[in-house]
Amino acid sequence: MMNNEFIDGCRKCYRDENLGKKSYRQLFNERYGQKFITNPKIKELEIALGNRCNFKCVDCNTRFSSSWYDDDKLLGRTQYTNYGREMKNDIKNINFNLLELNQLKVLGGEPFLDKRYLELFENIKNPEEINLFFVTNNSIFPNKTWIEYFKKFKHINFNISIDGVYDVAEFVRYGTKFSKFEKNYKRWLDLNLDNMSIIPHFVFHNLNILNFIDTVDWLKEIYNKDIGDMIEIISYDFLDKPEYLNCSLLPGDIKQHIIDEYEGYPFWSNIIEFLESSTTNNEVYRNFKKYLSFLRLRSEIPKQSMELFKNV
Repeated sequence: MMNNEFIDGCRKCYRDENLGKKSYRQLFNERYGQKFITNPKIKELEIALGNRCNFKCVDCNTRFSSSWYDDDKLLGRTQYTNYGREMKNDIKNINFNLLELNQLKVLGGEPFLDKRYLELFENIKNPEEINLFFVTNNSIFPNKTWIEYFKKFKHINFNISIDGVYDVAEFVRYGTKFSKFEKNYKRWLDLNLDNMSIIPHFVFHNLNILNFIDTVDWLKEIYNKDIGDMIEIISYDFLDKPEYLNCSLLPGDIKQHIIDEYEGYPFWSNIIEFLESSTTNNEVYRNFKKYLSFLRLRSEIPKQSMELFKNV
């Protein structure tokens, strides 16, 4: 990397940079430069203590959600079921030096289903010096014990996954009850801790890309802001894998349909650049059709999700 050589494992950062979206690589370089290369310290830690989750999101699998186990077995996805239904990492194994930690990222599963994260917080001796990044599916609003721990951190970014609204939300993040999602989201905003930021995070894929404008409209109403302000609030990403949900691999005429839908919209240029970043792969969208046939067995496909499916 320091010799400006291409590294295959860093493709996502290269792609984000080409799209004009700041990559993790650029963010880390801004924060730390190269000063820790010869004298490394643990400044940032990303950790998932387990995969226990109450959702079966369409872009997920058993590795990140225990709820997917039975369906992964049904689909023959043994690369995920080999892990077992529930994976747990022992909190006692975290015995390395965290005294210089300043960024902690908590993932799941769904972290609010796992009280061992409270044990992790208990073991951190300097929370007032640490920025916490916490990812949640927003199905659970935390009790006072969690909130008291949150108050101790220097700053908290709550990343709330919102891959669609209304029927699309309930389809793509299977297990979601959108009325409850909306109620919990408002509770987060009402909580209004001085050290807290709420970040709605949208991941574009084949089954929700046509619902993004509706999602932004819902957020505009929640925040009572216009579209210009929402650009600063919303976090978003483009799904790479599984490939059969990757929008950039769709047939050209369907990509054009998506582009036409977003023409003139503030996020239009980034969406176009992503769609044009890869070429059509016939095998991939054959697998997309097979996967949709499976998903139809568990719930009705919303109109916006069906729109792409019918065209494919």
